[in-house]
Amino acid sequence: MRYTDRITLHKTLGRQYDPSQGKTVVAVDEGVVLPCNLSPVTLEKSAKVFGSVDKKFATARLQRPYKDYADKAVVNDQKYNVLRHIPYKSESVFYLEGVEEWT
Repeated sequence: MRYTDRITLHKTLGRQYDPSQGKTVVAVDEGVVLPCNLSPVTLEKSAKVFGSVDKKFATARLQRPYKDYADKAVVNDQKYNVLRHIPYKSESVFYLEGVEEWT
């Protein structure tokens, strides 16, 4: 398996109102960049597992177990919410939901 993509994992610090944008934005930390293998979830599997085919889902696999907490991610300038993190003994798997804006 090739780990050619880079994922940036973030923690949410809070939400605050930004008067220049006129809306509430999510504040995140600077994040940690790690190599990963990103694979999209097929439409059939997303319909079975997540119950929706309208959203973009992906699976990110890391080479090593990730012990810290992360609830937001960025891969190739695409923002994702972390749906589930599974830390195995030799690797970590993140199930991601593609979003336009973090909520």
